[in-house]
Amino acid sequence: MVKVDLSDFYAKTETSETRAYEHALDIEFIVHREMQRSGLSKSELAKRMGVSLQSLSKLLNSQPNMTLKTIAKFELALGIKIIPQVISSYSNEAPFSSSNNSVREQWSSFNSDCSAKRLNFEMIPGGLAA
Repeated sequence: MVKVDLSDFYAKTETSETRAYEHALDIEFIVHREMQRSGLSKSELAKRMGVSLQSLSKLLNSQPNMTLKTIAKFELALGIKIIPQVISSYSNEAPFSSSNNSVREQWSSFNSDCSAKRLNFEMIPGGLAA
């Protein structure tokens, strides 16, 4: 199979809407991973966030207009802190500064060939690490 590099096309066609959608996917991935890690059901997460199960489902279906307050609710309900990380536009830098290879491997398989071409979100359990 021949791999095709779409980075030039991607750079030329990227919009604020497509980038917002990618951010929502990043957050959705982190939330699902943490729910799985902690054995938390959607019902329990909704309860902890103070929202209905229907509202939570809507949020987890890649809603690009997720507010900072909603992200904070996810953080508090899951006991995590999601940290925005700036990656130089279209560089080859790794998307994580964490040394946790498991997180890197999971992210790599989820985000496959995106090559860290946008703002990525990194999750640190229990808050900021020194």
